[in-house]
Amino acid sequence: MKINVDILNERLDKYISDKIDDLSRSDIKRAIDSGNIKVNGKNQKPSYKIKQNDEITINDEIFSIKDISPENIDIKIVYENEDFAVINKDKDVIVHPSGNIVSGTLENALLYHFDKLSDLSGEDRKGIVHRLDRNTTGLIIIAKNNKIHQILKEKFKKREIYKEYITIVHGNFYDKLKDTIDKPIARSTTNRKKMAIDENGRKAITNYEVIDQVEGFALVKVIIKTGRTHQIRVHMRSINHPVVGDDLYCNVKESFNTKGQILHCRKMAFQIDDKKYEFTADVDDEFKHILEILKLDYNKIKD
Repeated sequence: MKINVDILNERLDKYISDKIDDLSRSDIKRAIDSGNIKVNGKNQKPSYKIKQNDEITINDEIFSIKDISPENIDIKIVYENEDFAVINKDKDVIVHPSGNIVSGTLENALLYHFDKLSDLSGEDRKGIVHRLDRNTTGLIIIAKNNKIHQILKEKFKKREIYKEYITIVHGNFYDKLKDTIDKPIARSTTNRKKMAIDENGRKAITNYEVIDQVEGFALVKVIIKTGRTHQIRVHMRSINHPVVGDDLYCNVKESFNTKGQILHCRKMAFQIDDKKYEFTADVDDEFKHILEILKLDYNKIKD
């Protein structure tokens, strides 16, 4: 894996920690000390301050996870052709193995249900082009070969894939019922599990529109232009409208007893060559139950 530096004068270990979710800071330090992470082909210390035009090379073997087995886990296939598939991911499902978690992931299910998957993301992430958080439901694209994987990867990078989410947040909107949140995001300096608004972070753009609201809660459509870790959750918290059920970014007491954030990737659209693709997926039963309790009207969403 190669990373071209886009933030200057930051410690090498911290920079990589912000870029890669699957390695702890201690894992990164060990990889640097052992020469598995190099800068411009040379060994450096974890404290090395990265510079413009530096190229960081990471030995892919440090990500390797052995014995990833196919598992007969039910998945909801929204669409499938010879090149890719679109899955409606359930809640409490991790997209790929990480750390000590090597079972029960979407990756395990993919290995069982599909004969061919791309391997550009590694042997333990076959078919995985992008991710959703464990408790975020909805649409995710799976690549069946490396050619389509690269095409989709470039489209995500160039922001050519439309990604629309639906969520329920705390609080009411009185003036800005439709707005853009343009705030950079980086790994929190106080809690590595969290992300935070940081002027030195990576650019993150979120467009939101209030669909319906009742006292204390709002149903919101969110369209993200970038795909930063926890982007919607961090951005909505930054405007004092944390996502209902979010155990990381919401400290508002509630009685819904959710299994994590109420956030769903409802719609994706993109074009490959001359063919346009558009997919939608309805929210799960937990989401519907909270809509019913609050009497928020999901049918007000317009395509």
